[in-house]
Amino acid sequence: MPVCYNHTMKTKDVYSSSSYPVTVRDMKITAHIAFHEALGQKPERSDKTYAEIAAEGIRRYWSEAGFEVELIPCKIKDKTPHVNVLPAKVTGTSYVMSRWWRWGWGPLRCALHPESFMLNWSLKNPGNIHLNLRTYRSESSFMRIAAHEFGHILGLGDAYAAHYRYFYEAPGTKTYMMNRNERVSEEEVAMVLKAHRTGKMQYFPMKFSLKRYVNGLRKHR
Repeated sequence: MPVCYNHTMKTKDVYSSSSYPVTVRDMKITAHIAFHEALGQKPERSDKTYAEIAAEGIRRYWSEAGFEVELIPCKIKDKTPHVNVLPAKVTGTSYVMSRWWRWGWGPLRCALHPESFMLNWSLKNPGNIHLNLRTYRSESSFMRIAAHEFGHILGLGDAYAAHYRYFYEAPGTKTYMMNRNERVSEEEVAMVLKAHRTGKMQYFPMKFSLKRYVNGLRKHR
């Protein structure tokens, strides 16, 4: 069941600082974002660049959920706090990752949550997006991937059965953006608002089962 929060709750204003790359207030997302030059190229069978497709996907899917989305273009070397969108190099997938100096101690802040090891999320340090250009299939799929990864920047964990979730899929999330990249749900909207109200990343439920974990490892060899 979707979780609802009082959007007019009187809380500490965490949005007034100019040091945040991304702010969420009154259903408006403002993100300072810089695309690597590699994303200025155009994939085959498209008249748009990777950057244009990614930005369109972020705006489309998060706008459909009721947010007003403003993406403010920056350059990689700008001193203004911003999110970098880079070509993925570490794995064969797209992902969001904190800068190296934030690795490792995230679980100490998040009750040993495994998702926080490489993404030690905070309002000032939401991470950088790494998009795998080699697995590009179509504009629509790339837009959904970009929207999913932007969900991490907004403070959401994954809902699908990833190895760092012990191969456990959060119940009732099959159509969620943070599961199968389909749409941003009411629950995800509420979680984003809570992340930016509290300054804490929001995670979907997760359970450990040795049998499920072993079976998952066998399937993903």
